[in-house]
This record gives sequence, C-alpha cells and structure tokens, in this order.
Amino acid sequence: MTGLETSKLGQWCWAVFDGARSPYNVLVNIFVFSAYFTTVVVPDPVQGQILWSYANSLGALLIAVGAPVLGAIADAGGRRKPWLFGCLCIGVPSMLVLWTATPGMTHGIGWILAAIIGGVVFFEYTATFCNAMLPSIAPSSRIGFLSGMGFALGNFFGVILFMFFLLAWSWNTHPWFGLDIGMHEPERAVGILSAVWLVIFSIPMFVFTPDTNATRLGFKVTLVSGLRRLAHTVTRVRDFRNVGLFLVARMVFNEGFVVLMLYSGIYAAGVLHWTATTLIVQGLLNSVAATLAGAFAGWLDTRIGSKRSVMVFVFGALLANVIACSTSPDSIFFLHVAASGITGSIYPTLPDRVFAGAQVATAIFVTGGLSSSRAMMAQLSPPSMLNEFFGIYAMSGTATSFLGPLAIGLLTFLFHSQRAGFASGIGFLLAGLLLFLLVKEAPLAEGGAVTRV
Repeated sequence: MTGLETSKLGQWCWAVFDGARSPYNVLVNIFVFSAYFTTVVVPDPVQGQILWSYANSLGALLIAVGAPVLGAIADAGGRRKPWLFGCLCIGVPSMLVLWTATPGMTHGIGWILAAIIGGVVFFEYTATFCNAMLPSIAPSSRIGFLSGMGFALGNFFGVILFMFFLLAWSWNTHPWFGLDIGMHEPERAVGILSAVWLVIFSIPMFVFTPDTNATRLGFKVTLVSGLRRLAHTVTRVRDFRNVGLFLVARMVFNEGFVVLMLYSGIYAAGVLHWTATTLIVQGLLNSVAATLAGAFAGWLDTRIGSKRSVMVFVFGALLANVIACSTSPDSIFFLHVAASGITGSIYPTLPDRVFAGAQVATAIFVTGGLSSSRAMMAQLSPPSMLNEFFGIYAMSGTATSFLGPLAIGLLTFLFHSQRAGFASGIGFLLAGLLLFLLVKEAPLAEGGAVTRV
C-alpha cells in the first residue's frame, strides 16, 4: 500500500504512535528520573552523571550495531509492525523496573542500569522502524507535515503528563495512589506512567495504520537478503555525495541534540540544585514550546525550505547550549552574579531564570531541527528510492549515537565536572553546522545527479 492509498486516519495514527514514544524520553531520560538517579539513587551528582552517561552510551552502542542490521532485515521482510511490537516488549518491562530504584541503593543498581539500557534500545529502535514506515504511508508532499505532527503530539502528550505529575503528586497534599513523596515514589513512578501511556496510544497504529506487505520469505532468506541490501545501501552512499554529506552533518549535530536533550535535567539537578517540582515545571514549559515548535517547523519548512530551516534550528541549539553551560548558581555567561533571589519562586535566582529560558529555547530548536532534518531527507531523495534513503537516514542516526553520551561521561570523569561534560554538545553542534553549510538543497535525479529546481 502506498502513501497515496493510506487513509488520513492511518497517517494520524502513525503520528500518535510516534508521539506516544516521547513521554518516556521527557519523563525518564530528560527531566525526572535521570535527575533523581544522578542525585538521589547515586548521591554524588558527578558519579551519577558518569554512570548515566556510560549506560546510555552502551545502549546507544547496541543500537549502532543492531539497528542497521535489523532495519535491513525488516526492509527485506517488508513489514515493520512486528518489529515495533518487539520493541514494546523490551521497552515496557524496562520502564516498569525503574520503580525499584530506591534512594541511595547499594544493591541491585545493575538492574536499574540494565533497564536504562533497555529503554535506550526501545526508544531508538522504535524511531528507526517508525521513520521507515513514513514514506510508505504518506506522499512526499505530506511527509514534512506528518513529521512535524509526530513531534508536536509527543510534546503535547508530555504537557498532559507533566500536569498530571504536578496535580496528582507535587502540589497535592494527599498524593494519588498513596505514593510517598519522601521516598521519591513519584519520580520512581514515571516509568510506569510512560509504559501505560505508550501501550494505550500504540493500539491505534497497530489497528489502523497499514503495514507494507510481507515478502513471505523464510527467515534465512530474509536475513541474507537484508544483509546484502544493507551492504548495497552503504555502498550506494558513495554515488550520492550530497546526501552522504548531509547524513554526516546530521550525525554530528544530532549528537549535540542528544547532549542537550538528555543531560539538561541532570545538569540542572546537579549544578543548579533544582528540585523534582522545578524540573517538572521546566518540562511542562519545554513541552509546550516543543509542541508549538513541531508545528512551526512544518510551516517554516514550506516557507524558507528545509536547508535554511535546519540551519536556523541547529544554530539556535548551539546558542542555547553556550548559555546553559555558562550558567551556575552564582554565574551567567561565566560572569559572577549575586546569589540572592526571590523566596518561594520556582526560579528564585537570576541564573535559574536564565537557564530556564535557555531550556525553553533548546526545546524549540532541537524539536524543529529533528523535524526539518527528517523532512530534508525526503526532499533530497529520488522519489523511487525513498525507502532506501530513509533506511540510510535511520542508520546514520544510530551509527554514532553512542558518541554524545560517551563524550559526556569521559569529560565528566576527566575534569570531575558536570559542566565540562555538558559542554561537549557545543563541539558537536558547531562541527555539524559547518558541515551542513556544504550541503546542496536541490533534490537528486534517479542517477545521482543534482536536479536544478
């Protein structure tokens, strides 16, 4: 079934599933559980950031090795839904295990790290197979819109769950379900919350979004065919220099996005000493901003083109990273400021407010950059090779995905500083932006030549 034949309902159900993955990322990886793990489960924030970074790096390394192979096998077999269901079977139990992470735990922390790794595998593998479905369910003229809507819905879902967290637990004198605030049970429960949300909102995609037809090949034939196709796809990149340059640039600045997305909450908790409530409020603000950014990215793409859109978003993310890294409890832009603040405020000091603003900007620019990059891949690809090129795109997003967390972990360890680790994003964003300037926006002809538009 082609994108032109897929109903609008099927397309929207795909976007809903794409969005339903995001609450896990924002609640567990970015704002709530990551900060709780690195400051309470592991009381030393520096050591906590090192452990979290290494776990994420190992998970990303598994993705880098496995995702291209599994993606190629899925392409050869035709269907993606069985693989997405398999991802859920890894992700949901991993989310549920996070409940067992108690404050200052000394035994069983290996299971928590394994669950973190399982969550990374779930999130990135679902992104690979979800992205691969997009060209087959939507015409090229609608890919940019659906890409933006997937991100917008993900952040809208984040808004709902952040509000639930505040009203049910943080601001409630009688926390729902009898959770113990002193034992940090609300922070531990975000894995359960994410798992329930994911299961509920994955059902429409499995029911209403069409999958590509199965090839009915045996497993051995599918495996061999998939590996041959993977080798052929990697070889084809050499024939499309402009696309290859775009993929390399995207790999580099995407690591900067990873640093900003996954470690801002950890940095805020460890360096600025933000509480869980402050992080939830920040997550709420970021989710609202990112929801609008997803829709805005689709609009901007049609107005100024994918390349200019990507440049705007990557440069904005670079600026936000610089501002965030320059902020500490008594400094802004690396300049000393008075530590006094407003008693009772969510953001009592000026550094708190500057960092909060930088985080809202991060949500806008990273979300827009992810959406516009996906849309640009569709623009650069020859129409008859969309699936093949989206396979390369998915592979490029996973091939080096361990570098960002690994860089943070190593720099944090070497300098014994969370700021040093967080600053690694600046290098990735700057290098990626410089490479991206060399990419031509014109689409490719079938034979690999640039088509003038």
